[in-house]
Amino acid sequence: MTLLLTIILIMTILLLLVGSMSKALGLVLIVICVGALAYLAYKTLAVHYYAYKKLQKLGGNWAGYMRYISGISGRMADSCFLFLTNDKNLVIDDKQHQTAITYAELVNVGVIEASLLAQINDREIAELMGMKSHPALHAMRSWLSRHPEAKRHFVMMLYLDREVDGIAQKGELVFFSDVERKGHIRELLRQPEIAVKALFIPRGTTVEELYPSQDRVPKKKKIYSYDKGEEQIAADKIEEDSLTEPFPPLT
Repeated sequence: MTLLLTIILIMTILLLLVGSMSKALGLVLIVICVGALAYLAYKTLAVHYYAYKKLQKLGGNWAGYMRYISGISGRMADSCFLFLTNDKNLVIDDKQHQTAITYAELVNVGVIEASLLAQINDREIAELMGMKSHPALHAMRSWLSRHPEAKRHFVMMLYLDREVDGIAQKGELVFFSDVERKGHIRELLRQPEIAVKALFIPRGTTVEELYPSQDRVPKKKKIYSYDKGEEQIAADKIEEDSLTEPFPPLT
């Protein structure tokens, strides 16, 4: 959106200079573009500032801002912050409610492109996350159908084994989308406590590579998983995501 508004602003100014656009229309477009860019800048700074101050308060070492899809008991706002604290807990904060997920409750973390996630069924997702039961993921699929732009971005899945209000929630699967492009998922997967529970499927992976048939084996293994008995993949071997914007205050 920022890039589009900037292009419109520049083109409007150029057209005004060469006399191809009326001054009234040009002025209206300039005011709209400048106002929209100012609002986006304010919104981005507000997100960064809140993440920075909250991370300091929690005593953590990672923060992300993502779109909540489904899976958490109780009402959550559409967008929320996620924090990784020094005691290895994940904290989900939508500015109205705060939910803590302990390290023991977090079984697996999966990161996959939404377009690929939409092509596999519930049973395959359960197998991917190491779940014993097959969850019903109608809410997640309905959300993706309503937000087609999210299919170009990563989805993060948290497989939880926890209790909510004294009731065991076996096989709870929580979904977040990085459609906001401020999730910093790569940085989260580089954290040692998360890396041992993480499965990362890079952008561009096909269904055939994810689930190869007997007569078709992928030429190279593109899926990175972290097991407790395996050596962690070095950070420089994980490609950078060009669509992810950093949190400058958190570095």
